[in-house]
Amino acid sequence: MKSTSLPTDCPPASRPKLVLHAGTHKTGTTAIQSFLANQREALAKEKVLYPTLDGDPLSHTSLQKHIGLACTGSTTAPCDATLAELQLQIADVQPSKVILSSEHFFAMPRDWIAPLLAAVRPLFSSVSVVIYLRSQRDLWVSLYNQRAKALKVLPSHRLWGSEDYLGPAIVENMFYADFLDAFADQLGRQHVTPRLYDIQTLPGGDVLPDFLTATGLETLVAPAAQATSRNPSLGWKGVALALALATRYQSLDSRQAVVGALRRAFRAAEQEGLSDWLGATPCYLTEDEQRAIRDTYTASNTRLADTYSLDFDAFLLETPRPCEHRRLHHIDPAELRQIHALIRDQLDAAGPASTS
Repeated sequence: MKSTSLPTDCPPASRPKLVLHAGTHKTGTTAIQSFLANQREALAKEKVLYPTLDGDPLSHTSLQKHIGLACTGSTTAPCDATLAELQLQIADVQPSKVILSSEHFFAMPRDWIAPLLAAVRPLFSSVSVVIYLRSQRDLWVSLYNQRAKALKVLPSHRLWGSEDYLGPAIVENMFYADFLDAFADQLGRQHVTPRLYDIQTLPGGDVLPDFLTATGLETLVAPAAQATSRNPSLGWKGVALALALATRYQSLDSRQAVVGALRRAFRAAEQEGLSDWLGATPCYLTEDEQRAIRDTYTASNTRLADTYSLDFDAFLLETPRPCEHRRLHHIDPAELRQIHALIRDQLDAAGPASTS
């Protein structure tokens, strides 16, 4: 990647600090981003900038995408434009701290990390990384659910350990210690702060207060000012139906419309008192598979605990989750017909193009 050189009007010591929030996926990232976006003006008054880049008020995923274009040799122009936009907002707010947030920073190949940091460093006096990590078993379970909800998981796909429904960088970066080392090699270990994501140990089961404390914002804005955004997981019935529908709709242009109709139909079912279409994320992993996951990541997690925080010993000690054995044929046929009717109503309401 060609280095991006941006002019700065102030000496390095007077430039703001950057906090790079790198997710990961399924660790309350959207709730954190929604809070920061809703508190943008209040934060700016406290000299904290949560910028809007490339028209996205919520996250800074576009920066990751633009770094990717630069790293693959396509073009540096979008990255240069985004950094120039960021520089203008820094000049306007004159913050002491800037926060950039995207779970997709975790989804990028490790060899993009150095170019990313090289691109942003000229604007800041220091760069630090905050990232939330959940056990790899729980991340595989949650990502399977998330991708099933998007009709991107087929019945033939493996539950874990492959790129069947995930990008290769996410699969590689689940060896957390290696991923964090890529940042630490550039910034120094003291500037990389991994946090344990476990709703059982987070105060009130909420990641937001912990994030505000980790980033030094706890005295500036109150977490109670933001209602947690609702992004429900599929229950076992929802996953079972999504797997069945994925085969038909996965490659169609109308897939996104079907995904939206499915989501709205499941919410309607919940309101009508039909359970398990949305709800607790089901785990389809057997105890043997869960032990295999633990063993696969043991070396990385041991180094994670030894190098970064003993909190991550929890990954080495976790007990098996119950395995969900129910499938589509376990759903009452009458209830299934009711769900199909709700989905059809949603598709009809969306227009003819969504049913093609």
